[in-house]
Amino acid sequence: MIRLCRQPSHGPAYLQTLSLVSAVVVAALFVATLVADAPNAEETGSKLSPQALQEMAQVEAEIDRIEAQTIERLAAPPDNQIQQIELLGKLMLYDKNLSVYRNEACAFCHMPETGFTGPVSELNRTTGAYPGSVRTRFSDRKPQSHAYAPLSPVLHYNPGQGDLVGGNFWDMRATGRRLGNPAAEQALGPPTNPVEMGLPDSACAVYRASQRPYRALFESVWERRHS
Repeated sequence: MIRLCRQPSHGPAYLQTLSLVSAVVVAALFVATLVADAPNAEETGSKLSPQALQEMAQVEAEIDRIEAQTIERLAAPPDNQIQQIELLGKLMLYDKNLSVYRNEACAFCHMPETGFTGPVSELNRTTGAYPGSVRTRFSDRKPQSHAYAPLSPVLHYNPGQGDLVGGNFWDMRATGRRLGNPAAEQALGPPTNPVEMGLPDSACAVYRASQRPYRALFESVWERRHS
């Protein structure tokens, strides 16, 4: 059973923190809770082939390795503001704790060696779509490369092309009109999508992030950018 996390109040400070979760991932190009029991083995593997499970385990081990190396950089964080944002974004991209079962980081579907899209060849060959934190739940589409995301403008009609331009996701539903940035709106989607990272709401994502080693860096970047 999935148990809900402790939820912070929805005051101005919470809303500002939630906004930064999206902004940091976008600025870094490393695109964006619960106390959960470990998933049942039958539930996690019943719809996945042995080859897919083997490849997924290799990807998860690589994510753990990269995250550990990145956490070590917190001991002497860079003085440069841009590098601090990049470091924070990378820490969040490789953080599996931002998913309901603490087993799926954003990078699981967006690894750099495959152009920031899905790295599991068996899944790419068969389902196309990737399983979420609950491994029997698959998303509806193949993961896009998120390398394009910060370059996409707010969704608008271009009369010269005679078509809509901008927005994020395959269907452009992260228009950017609400937050002024399509990538910021895109980053809000996967953490609370039940077939992806699976958290029940954004408050849980904020709470999970607040318990991570990068909290001090997060707060430092947020205070400087909004002072």
